[in-house]
Amino acid sequence: MRILWYAGLLWLTGIVLFGCQSGDLNVGQSVINPQQLQVFSLDSMTVKTSTVMRTDSFLTSGSSEPDIAVGYWKDAQTGQQTVQSFAAIDYPANSLVSQTNFRLDSLVLEFGYSFVYGDTTSTFDLNVSLLNRPMPAQFYYNTSSVGYAAKPIAKRSFLPRPLSGTRQLQVRMPDSLAQNLFNKLISGEITNNINLNDFLPGFAMTSTSTANTMLGLSTNSTVSGLRMYYHDTDLNRTAATLLFPITSLHFTKIINDRSGTPLSALKSKSDVVSSTLTNNTTFVSVGAGLQTRVEFPYLNDFFRPENLADLNRALLVINSVRLDRRDNSPPLSSLQLYQTNNQNEFIASIPGGISGGEAASGNYFVDPLAILFTDSYTIDLTYYIGQIIKKKALTQPLLLGVPTPQGGYTIRTLLQRSALGDQFKQNDQLQLKLFVTSGT
Repeated sequence: MRILWYAGLLWLTGIVLFGCQSGDLNVGQSVINPQQLQVFSLDSMTVKTSTVMRTDSFLTSGSSEPDIAVGYWKDAQTGQQTVQSFAAIDYPANSLVSQTNFRLDSLVLEFGYSFVYGDTTSTFDLNVSLLNRPMPAQFYYNTSSVGYAAKPIAKRSFLPRPLSGTRQLQVRMPDSLAQNLFNKLISGEITNNINLNDFLPGFAMTSTSTANTMLGLSTNSTVSGLRMYYHDTDLNRTAATLLFPITSLHFTKIINDRSGTPLSALKSKSDVVSSTLTNNTTFVSVGAGLQTRVEFPYLNDFFRPENLADLNRALLVINSVRLDRRDNSPPLSSLQLYQTNNQNEFIASIPGGISGGEAASGNYFVDPLAILFTDSYTIDLTYYIGQIIKKKALTQPLLLGVPTPQGGYTIRTLLQRSALGDQFKQNDQLQLKLFVTSGT
């Protein structure tokens, strides 16, 4: 029986092999001997990059944005960025009306740290000014403005300490302002938000520092607000505080000035500035209104050799221009490619990955094994490039930008920026890597 079973198995195998080999094996292209296949990479494809404008405005107020920011940033390529913040105070429930046994100690504007970008070794100068009038309850954007007094009512110079745990940034208000507010609470002249804001409309936070530092401050009422310190006049001199929160109405304004830089040529959405004019570098920064245009000018003319079996992978490797983790503002956590037009507008997402079923995006990555600091974004364009090589699609200009998160951008993201090397940037070269299988 075992002999008959083996004979039957051999007969069945012969049928299967015969069936697999029937028909014309030369349909479409000649068959390449598997032993002659080899995988190799191409990284000489031309990629053209340039910096273009992004003219959108972004919401920086509301309950979804818990932070405000203040600071200054300047470099020879992108120009100057000035960041200011504005906040109104809320009336807190209290029992100070008609009290005669309390004495005022001080009035202090307090903030918890949220983040610090850039230089933390130089003194940061914070100015606090009074607003000219109460802020209307409305949405505020990075381009919004409110008037404030030219002369600050308080100043504070300090070294930013973002990793100091629960340590707060404190700015003491003038004693005259503190006493007036205290008296109006005792007398019952201030009993709600309306008459509070009529007396004290709110604050503008600005900086005169010239070091590249962005200071992010929390508006969470557990760590931030205008705090009144006072005490009881009894024998125990019991201390107490009253916190005026700043959680409900606050926003951050971002002012960009590109004059005197190559990017000053960006006057309209259709303008482009080649990477060759900005030290072989392009930029992506939502708050600075900058994004990178990417083009593959000769990909439509790619000659597919007869012995090319398949495109295994196409990776766009974009290197970040940094020396270490502390220089420059932190790069954006992820970047994504979109189809664009001559106005440099977002038209549509392009297919990413091997099958085209995912976004063409890449996350910021630092190579832990590299001897020199190496950081980059890698975007898988296998499906997209494959369609072009197979003449099933035409190449088109692309826009490298920041994916819009649900709920919008935070002030943290608005102030981040990625500086990206082009194909000729020493040590930070951009590459389109094609991994192909070919016959010898």
